[in-house]
Amino acid sequence: MEINVKLLEGKVGPIAVMGISGDINASNFMEITDKAEETYNNPSPYLIIDLNDVPEISSTGLAAIHKIALLYSGVPQNPKEYANPDFTHSSNARKYVKLLNPQPDVEKTLEGAGLKLFFKIYHDLDTAIASF
Repeated sequence: MEINVKLLEGKVGPIAVMGISGDINASNFMEITDKAEETYNNPSPYLIIDLNDVPEISSTGLAAIHKIALLYSGVPQNPKEYANPDFTHSSNARKYVKLLNPQPDVEKTLEGAGLKLFFKIYHDLDTAIASF
C-alpha cells in the first residue's frame, strides 16, 4: 500500500489530496489515519481521499475513513490505546472530507456500511475541489 499527498489550491485555500494505492485493511489503517492527521495539522483542513487505486476496503479500512472524518470535523479523538471506537458522526464531515473515484466494490462497501450518507463522492478531481 502506498499513500501520496499533494496540495492543490482551491477557493478555500490549500486542499490536500491523499491518493491511496492498494487495499485498506487492518495491516495499514494506522498508517492512513496517521498520514491524514499529519496532513490536517499541516497544511490543510480540507481533504480529498482518492480511492481510485483501492480495489478493496475492509471494515477496519472503513473505520479508518470514519476516524479521518471525525478528525477533520473537529470531533476530539480519544488517544487511549484499546479504547472503544467512536461511532458517532459529525455532519461537518461533508464540508471537510470528500471521497474521489471509489472502485465499484469499494463504493458498494461504503454503501453497505452506511458511510455514503456522510460523504460526498466525486468522480472527477476538479468538481471535488470546487465543492469546498
